[in-house]
Amino acid sequence: VVVKSSSSLLLYHLQTSSSLFKMNSYFIHLPGYFFLLLMAYSQNAVVKAIAVGDNVCMTGYIMDIFCIELGVLLDNPQITTLEEPENHSFHCLFDESVCYESGFVMLGEKDSKSSLHCLGPRLEESDVVIAAGRAAGSSERSDTHITCRTCTGDASKPVSGYRATVRGTVKDLGDGSSSGVSGQPVLTNIELLDFEVGCGEEDGIVVGNIEGECKILQSGTSSPSSTAPSLVSSIAPSERTSQQVPSDEFTLSSTPSSSSTPSDEPNVSNSPTYLPTLSSTPSVSKVLSESLVPSSSPSESIAPSVSTQSSAVLTSGASSPDCTKQFCEKTLSDEYVLRYMVNNEDNTITMEVIYDGVAWVAIAFSEDEKMPGSDAVIGSPELGDIPQKYRLLGKTPVVDSAIEIMSNEEQTLINATIEVRDGQTVMKFTKFLKEPGQIEIMMGLNNMLWAYGSSSTLSYHQQRSPFTLDLLSSDVAVDSASPSFESSVAPSSTSSQIDCKPWPDASWLQPNFCSNRFVDGLSRPRGLHIDHTTDEILLVERGASRVVRLVPNEDDPNNVAVVALSKTEGLGLNHGIELSGGYLYASSSTKVYRWQYIDGNVGQTEEVIVGMRSGGHFTRTLAFDADGRWLYVSIGSLSNADSDSSRSRIRRFDISTWDGIAPFNYDGDGELFADGLRNEVGLAFDIHGDLWGVENGADNLQREDLGGDIHNDNPSEELNRFREDQAGQSWGYPYCWSEYCLPKENGGSGIKGANTQWAWPSFLNSGYTDEWCRENTNESVMSMPAHSAPLGMTFYKWKDLSQDETCEGGFPISMNNYAFIAFHGSWNRSPPTGYKVVFVPMDSDGNPTHQPIDLFRHAGDGAKWPDPGIRPVDVQFDSCGRLYITEDKTGSVIQVRYHGSYLDSFEPSETDVADGALCMAPKQSTSSTEDDVTPSPTQSNAPSFKDPNVSSTEPSSTPTPALSELLRNLIDNPTSNSSQLLVWWPVHLMFLLFQIL
Repeated sequence: VVVKSSSSLLLYHLQTSSSLFKMNSYFIHLPGYFFLLLMAYSQNAVVKAIAVGDNVCMTGYIMDIFCIELGVLLDNPQITTLEEPENHSFHCLFDESVCYESGFVMLGEKDSKSSLHCLGPRLEESDVVIAAGRAAGSSERSDTHITCRTCTGDASKPVSGYRATVRGTVKDLGDGSSSGVSGQPVLTNIELLDFEVGCGEEDGIVVGNIEGECKILQSGTSSPSSTAPSLVSSIAPSERTSQQVPSDEFTLSSTPSSSSTPSDEPNVSNSPTYLPTLSSTPSVSKVLSESLVPSSSPSESIAPSVSTQSSAVLTSGASSPDCTKQFCEKTLSDEYVLRYMVNNEDNTITMEVIYDGVAWVAIAFSEDEKMPGSDAVIGSPELGDIPQKYRLLGKTPVVDSAIEIMSNEEQTLINATIEVRDGQTVMKFTKFLKEPGQIEIMMGLNNMLWAYGSSSTLSYHQQRSPFTLDLLSSDVAVDSASPSFESSVAPSSTSSQIDCKPWPDASWLQPNFCSNRFVDGLSRPRGLHIDHTTDEILLVERGASRVVRLVPNEDDPNNVAVVALSKTEGLGLNHGIELSGGYLYASSSTKVYRWQYIDGNVGQTEEVIVGMRSGGHFTRTLAFDADGRWLYVSIGSLSNADSDSSRSRIRRFDISTWDGIAPFNYDGDGELFADGLRNEVGLAFDIHGDLWGVENGADNLQREDLGGDIHNDNPSEELNRFREDQAGQSWGYPYCWSEYCLPKENGGSGIKGANTQWAWPSFLNSGYTDEWCRENTNESVMSMPAHSAPLGMTFYKWKDLSQDETCEGGFPISMNNYAFIAFHGSWNRSPPTGYKVVFVPMDSDGNPTHQPIDLFRHAGDGAKWPDPGIRPVDVQFDSCGRLYITEDKTGSVIQVRYHGSYLDSFEPSETDVADGALCMAPKQSTSSTEDDVTPSPTQSNAPSFKDPNVSSTEPSSTPTPALSELLRNLIDNPTSNSSQLLVWWPVHLMFLLFQIL
């Protein structure tokens, strides 16, 4: 604290204009300045802290990051994580993907006062920990813990409490400068040994409590009794940065912020789910091309249709309902609906919560949209049929907020019930608006939160978010009907050219196109691959963490078998999939695997790529070039806006050089192909051999000089092309963002149009200006509507099958090399956008000629579909030219056919973006614009980097002054600057005197 204070004071002197302050204020600060500087130097010089490059060793318990951030053991929620690590089972550590994919941390000594272990360094190579841990754990049946399925040790091995001796090299001191991880130092090149081996004094480190704070020291270091050492701190979960669990999170997940979970994919750390083991028995589903009823297949596990008597649809009557006379409805998420009515006569409010699933549910009343200090009504079918009132309060450095049931006298809910109806959890209660010692519900704007768990057991939430409820302003009035595709107010698609009854009924498609449900009952289908030689249809089921084959019946094409490939299970597969050179490839958050693939059967599991960092965006998209030589792997950012681009990249690997034995390391062996990409989920090659990608832009963008809160229509989602001559170049993230639509009044003549690069607000003071972005980074090929969340893309490669009687429904020749993109849909835009499939017309040279055009979307008002909803993920064509769409809301695969000739010249009936920007339609910037608009750079304005494999943390054209950089380093990492303090203090004094004069 002292070091940071002195640094801040010095920075204050250097950056403040002397004309704004009186002369005597400087002489008041002068003695304090020298005193603080002396203290800072003396503290840094007292002890020897660990440093980057040190080879160190430590013995202690190993804990997964998921359970550390959870605050309690996942396998025993009654135990605080850092209090009894000896009770954490090997089963949870190495069988549950949310645990082993989150990464691992060493635990230090136990503090006698708090009874908690200090956090030690993070271990970078999770695969090494997993391999050693599974060998160290017992697979024998245990009477005290769930037996580890993947452990290989005999009965003499432990079933809980993973202790080991770890040797490694310090890679990062925890400031995020190298690995993007903040909070804990990072060890790399790790080696795990039996804990009895221990460490020698020459390279050991000690993690323990020193004068009230967890510290990491080299084992020969002793702390002085009179001076608190300034060392690398072992930060408790409650002190973590915004890239990790926020301080108000325990029972419910974090509020979105500028560095919160990205919009398109939930962060494993912030919204964990304890998935049960799923059966590998193949399921059989039937194509229901005209059926409108979601399947009741036993294998279906996602989002059952809302069917309770109390569920609701829009009433076609009054536009401003009176919520004191009828129930109003607020949709809080795709799975969570709140209905309410105020009873003025007795000053109460009646609420009904409907959640599509079986779990505990909660509604909380807050003063500041944070959990600590809030009052909540929580219901759990497991705890009985009556919801209870709780208080949410801060409790320990580990458990950031905990729940405490209110006293019997405060349990004043009226007609409170919690029950499960047709697969839904329904909680209903009546509560007094004002009660002593409780947060008052106002007839006006109220801050509230909602949440639900991953099961009926009251423990860590699966989803949580704040919201506001204005009881003076009505939401939507409801009746007792149930929303469904059949009863949707949206008109179904009808075409004058063909007789088409699409699925879902609320679909709109371009003329002569029709959609049908190819298969359903899947568990969150994601990445899709269709082999044009064998017509194999393979996809990743994220909910079941496996690859499945879709096998149509030759005699009855309405029957499609879903065959699970059992050897792909239990590896945490979640998105990426490819088939090349006789091998099936698929990815988890940390690894790329492959299996020899012959006639629908897979061989032994091989690890191809390891060392991919977990957390944040956790999908890893795979793409092979036409020759099958280069495997391209995309990884998204750790947070909304990272500190650098070291993680957000596409790397490629020459599979032709692989020996098939030692796997590639992602960072060490992969060639940097494209840098500065926040989350390039969809990847595809066009007919010209160029790789393209679709990027998910950041959330919660605010820049005061451009209008303040501009997040609704900015940044754009990007369509990017990566040419071979651009290999290693940057597309700007996190320093820059692409405009989609900025109203003229917000920026005057400075508004340059869609695709214009702007600097991210947090980097403006570090030299990354708008001009720097435009001169030093690549511009996207096209800007697309903000927050649409493009997750999949493909190119249509037409071939003449007009004489092939075995093929029908293929797209026409006029759409050859068009890009097709799946928009998953927004979560933080009003009105919502996405939830559809679009196409981008291309000319013969492979350049876009038009903004994205809707192919398949919701037909009614708004982009979002009625319950149970549609959220497209990936798109692929089969060998006949028919389009397939994976959709993870209902667990379906949708097939889109064209009813016409392969030789048709197709003209779309609608070309406008139906749910685009609220301001005027964006004009894509080109080489010239209006007189008052500066031209934007094109992709030929390639940035120049000294080393494409090193993330740029410093703008090349406007470098930060060395002294300012020194001060910033001093504030961010005071432990490494003791020598600089000694060398630079005369310069500090000179600047201080210059400012005084």
